[in-house]
Amino acid sequence: MKSKMKKFLYLFIITSLVFTSCSKNENVTPDATASILIKKIIKNRGSSVEVEYFKYDGNKLVTISNGTNFIATYTYTGNVITRIEELVDNKFQQSMDYTYFDGKLATSVLTRNYGGTISYTYNYNTNGTVSYQESNSGSISSGILTLTNGNVVKNDVLSPTMVTYTYEYDAKNNPFKNILGFTLLINEDKMYSPNNLTVDNRNYGTNYKFKYDANGFPTERQEFDASGNPRDSYQYFY
Repeated sequence: MKSKMKKFLYLFIITSLVFTSCSKNENVTPDATASILIKKIIKNRGSSVEVEYFKYDGNKLVTISNGTNFIATYTYTGNVITRIEELVDNKFQQSMDYTYFDGKLATSVLTRNYGGTISYTYNYNTNGTVSYQESNSGSISSGILTLTNGNVVKNDVLSPTMVTYTYEYDAKNNPFKNILGFTLLINEDKMYSPNNLTVDNRNYGTNYKFKYDANGFPTERQEFDASGNPRDSYQYFY
């Protein structure tokens, strides 16, 4: 009798574990948008129209080009971007080199074709902010970036003069969100934020309005100046 009871309890425990495991697996919902990558952007800038094409190796960005004379090449080391180099008519224009520490951006160095470099160092504070220092031809400036959900929402410039810039975002997907390594490149460039910049108070109160697809990625972006006048517009293709 005891032997039968032990067998029953054993089968009950095994069945319960299998059921629990299956239930947990069934409750895991994969992100159906994780594989969505931007393929093309059409930029309408007044009387000119620019087109950018994106080429990938998996979800690593290989190049951005206009199909004619401009190309930006992305170099990865492992899963992080370590260099971006831009050429126009096969001539070097500028490059950005990145280093990392503990999985976070540590330094970036901008080198331009007309000489001179701008270097940045980043330090991560216990309160979640990021302190930075910029060195530009011997001139040093510094500040503190405040991030919310990976988006830079405030830049407190501390030197050489004190000024604060603020930014606002929507809750939708940035077109570049799924490009490997992009969200590690923290700065005020809207390319690298997880969501879409809607108000840029650094740029005289520039506003951006979007149209989205069913997956929450923008299909169109319209830029407005501080007076509400329309300026550049973008179309996004995935």
